Amino acid sequence: MDSTKVTLTVRGSTAFGEVIAVVGSCETLGSWCQQKAVTLQPAEEDGTLWRTTIHVPRGAETKYRYFKAFILESKNAGGPCQVIVNRWETHQLPRSLSPSEPELVVDDGHFGVHDGAECVDSGWLTCQTEIRLRLHYSVKPPVSITKKKFKTSRFRLKLMLEGVEEEEEEEESPSSWHKMTTTLEMSMISDDGYKSRHSQPECGYALEPSRWTEYTIHTMDPDNLVLTFEFFEEDLSETVVQGDAHPGHVGTACLLSSSFVESGKDLGVVTLPIMSRNSRQTLGKVRVDYLVTRPIQGLQCDMSRSFTKYWRKRSALDVGHRGAGSTHAAKHHKIRENTIASFLSAANHGAAYVEFDVHLSKDLVPVVYHDLTCCISTKKKNDKTSMLLFEVPVKDLTFDQLQLLKLAHTTALDTHDHKDLQDEEEYIDEHQPFPSLPQIFQSVPENVGFNIELKWISQFKVCFASSDTSKHSSNYLHHSSFSN
Repeated sequence: MDSTKVTLTVRGSTAFGEVIAVVGSCETLGSWCQQKAVTLQPAEEDGTLWRTTIHVPRGAETKYRYFKAFILESKNAGGPCQVIVNRWETHQLPRSLSPSEPELVVDDGHFGVHDGAECVDSGWLTCQTEIRLRLHYSVKPPVSITKKKFKTSRFRLKLMLEGVEEEEEEEESPSSWHKMTTTLEMSMISDDGYKSRHSQPECGYALEPSRWTEYTIHTMDPDNLVLTFEFFEEDLSETVVQGDAHPGHVGTACLLSSSFVESGKDLGVVTLPIMSRNSRQTLGKVRVDYLVTRPIQGLQCDMSRSFTKYWRKRSALDVGHRGAGSTHAAKHHKIRENTIASFLSAANHGAAYVEFDVHLSKDLVPVVYHDLTCCISTKKKNDKTSMLLFEVPVKDLTFDQLQLLKLAHTTALDTHDHKDLQDEEEYIDEHQPFPSLPQIFQSVPENVGFNIELKWISQFKVCFASSDTSKHSSNYLHHSSFSN
């Protein structure tokens, strides 16, 4: 097949050591494998202008995407390079060309902009590890001060990253494996949204009860980092240590990333002492949530599709969970869940969907009900007030038998609370439990969608379950699937 010589040009700024590369559907562009991608070269006259020349099949469509990455040389001679994808173009439809001439020059404008829309997202973990540190006020303040002088102080916090010093075997290029730049991104999360930063002020950011602070670290050496939290007292205008360039710098708290491996846990909470800068005194402690995410071995991602990254801004959908009722609320709550009245109430309140579960009755009628079992009551002889409840699987009763039941929750077996059975109620069809699936389809307005969970129950021949959490379903096992 004849080929066309294509010169690709794109504009984009990059960080130190970062390059712009292109990957695509043809063999020349790596067949969507980022390790075989073509690296563009910056123009001498303009460092933000990147270009490369390739040969692609003539007369055939070639699809491609640009991405920003660190290209790491292999430790082993002749081995494949490692590619850390920092940002990549995530348009639902990638760029494409179908050349018919021997030569073609393509100016793709700016990185991430295609067909008038900008779609760029972060990459995925390939050979690097992600460490997330979070400070928040969910249960109690993350910082606890014991030093009386700073009891009422307001602190600012800055995270510093350093590598544990080790003797280097030989001098290597800046793009080599062990000299990969560790990146730090900071996010401040609140009810109003979040803000992301790649840099911090000299004295960091203030800790606020209404805002979570999260640090995201990407590193090639996850077990060889020193994570140092620097604490600054906002109202202190003088330096604590003579010659210190930062006023209010009162203390530090250090965390070794190797402790994650030593503990054997990639998720947890650590408490660190805050040490004073001018003495060996402890000012207090800081509580840090951590999460370490490592790449999945053997999982190969590519850029051929980006459906999971392609989201347009839209409002959230309101879904009525089992309609808009409640299982057992106060008596003034007139609507019970999983009834026609409950689904109509959800529709009247603007729900886009209603969610519910469906069983098959003994005579194979699809019935709307959540639990695997229901309770049937009997009265004791010579005792008009007391009742005895029996738990019966829904699948063992016919549709007509289910219509005769006055519903009580299975928790009544434990609490001996028969109030639901003894209370008088109005027998209005729309408020009755166990409606059939066709009744729901006929009653709910057409503009409301359905999220249906189909429950199938099979009986165990032998069962050894004895825990409290499984005692009500130890004899039955249901397999669930979802249908929209």
